[in-house]
Amino acid sequence: MVWYLVLILAVALLFYAALPGIGAFRVRGRWRVFRQTIHEVSRYPTATPHAVGRERNAFIGLFRFFGALEAIQGEHRIWISNGRFSVAADLRNVHVYLIPEDGGQENASASAAEDTELRSVPWSRIFSLPEGTPVFVGGALFSEEGRGVFRGYGKARLLVVIHDCPRESIVESAIKGGRQRNEYMNPFTLPSVAIGSLTLILLAYSLLAVPEARILALSALAAGLAPVSPFLPPGFPLYFAYRRYWKKARHMRVQRDIVRLPLRYFSPSRDDGSVWTTTLLPDREPYIMVRATRPEQDTAGEDGFVLTAGGRRVVVPRDIQKIDTEPRQGKAGECVVFGRYHEEAGGLVLSKPEDPMAELVLLPGDPESISATSDRMASTYAIVSGLFIVLNAAINIPLMFILLSLLIR
Repeated sequence: MVWYLVLILAVALLFYAALPGIGAFRVRGRWRVFRQTIHEVSRYPTATPHAVGRERNAFIGLFRFFGALEAIQGEHRIWISNGRFSVAADLRNVHVYLIPEDGGQENASASAAEDTELRSVPWSRIFSLPEGTPVFVGGALFSEEGRGVFRGYGKARLLVVIHDCPRESIVESAIKGGRQRNEYMNPFTLPSVAIGSLTLILLAYSLLAVPEARILALSALAAGLAPVSPFLPPGFPLYFAYRRYWKKARHMRVQRDIVRLPLRYFSPSRDDGSVWTTTLLPDREPYIMVRATRPEQDTAGEDGFVLTAGGRRVVVPRDIQKIDTEPRQGKAGECVVFGRYHEEAGGLVLSKPEDPMAELVLLPGDPESISATSDRMASTYAIVSGLFIVLNAAINIPLMFILLSLLIR
């Protein structure tokens, strides 16, 4: 009879934990690769007629391109135009990512944007697209008879994004929405849990015919009904606590990634804690990171409000994106700003970069420190969330066993 108990535990662990867990790691890994690809592609230069025309029938380099769908040629090639010139993209065996409008709306709440989950669809399953659909593509660019063509090349993944959000929101929307809401709920989960539950219920039915195995039969039946136990009293409030803290963990992972976004343009060796750190964006725009002090009350002028850094004035636009982090880092008034810059008498003036993927942003502290704290908090919230669901099962499943023993004689 001990072997039956081992079998019940093995089936429950295999179908309720192991197989969904494998699916969770696959899903998390796939979205992590997508976010890394967005990072990389945002640092590619923009494709131009000059870049395409300097080579003929050859690999040109890694580029990106913003445009609108112009035409679909055959089954796997699309043409995209930015109004000045066109490039093609070969989408054979390529997954297309879809960013909905809500993910990029400036007036959408942060939590709503984070809850917006991106979709990934194989190109072969997209049967039609209207002309003018906004498309962003990045990857290896080739010259074919004087025309630019994007396609996969070696380890360089071809990234294709169809977006309803503004170009300026693509990266942030991808970082926020390019992750599973709950990795446990993946394509492996439903069939695995259904098979495990059915297997345990059938095992319980066969054991009920043996009077000496009644306890094992009830155990198997309770295990078979375990997937519905989180929603039953008295433990169901713990299920909502589990969801709440899992959402908090997801929020902190988003914050961890968002605050580090502007740092992708700076090499670690150049970010040495200096007040000023400058670099060039992919299209050769000047870009700066400034560690500044913010006054208690913003003194907004005609051009923006004023910070101080290294004894110099830094004029920042009033419409700069201000990220409020949880928790706030550093001393009150300390901040780090990123943006395009030019020098004027007595100081610097920051502005929005022309590059739609570069940020004009103000952070309430050092981004590396905020990111590290966010990562620790995400792990803590995830552990607390897991403890709530384990406690839920520890309360409800034994009570379910007792109830079944009273109902089944």
